[in-house]
Amino acid sequence: MGAHHDDDTPPWLRNYQTIQVDLKGLGDFAGAVDGAVDKNFAPRTGQLQNDYAMGVCFGWNNPSGDLDAAKRKYHDCLTVITRQIEAYIDASRILADAARKAAERYGSADAMSAAQSKEVEGLLTQAIVDARARRAAQEAADAAAERRLRHMGHRGIE
Repeated sequence: MGAHHDDDTPPWLRNYQTIQVDLKGLGDFAGAVDGAVDKNFAPRTGQLQNDYAMGVCFGWNNPSGDLDAAKRKYHDCLTVITRQIEAYIDASRILADAARKAAERYGSADAMSAAQSKEVEGLLTQAIVDARARRAAQEAADAAAERRLRHMGHRGIE
């Protein structure tokens, strides 16, 4: 690591230290994150969604208002848990995609020397935008499915 600046560098950045990055390591890291998501989280999330989509499976036909409130809260918790796991998967994929893109983009010595932190930040920002778009599309599809179920008379928590 050494100081990096040229004549146009603002004074507050003149003692900026370059960071040496192992590009192969970035690619390996991205692959390891993808593997963990694909083997450990993604398959189980689908099963959880299927299990939780059945709703709360206790207290049917019980007139207790307290039990009904508990069922609703439990259903909300199941929904939040599923969304948190999905968010973790999305965040992991964002990180892996950004690492992979950085490794690909700056794979040569010339490209690496020309890399600017704004470009790397742009890669991460674009990965986040892409993930949010995927999440919004999934949430819209989920909301449409929920509306269809409610329209058919299924409340989802009974």
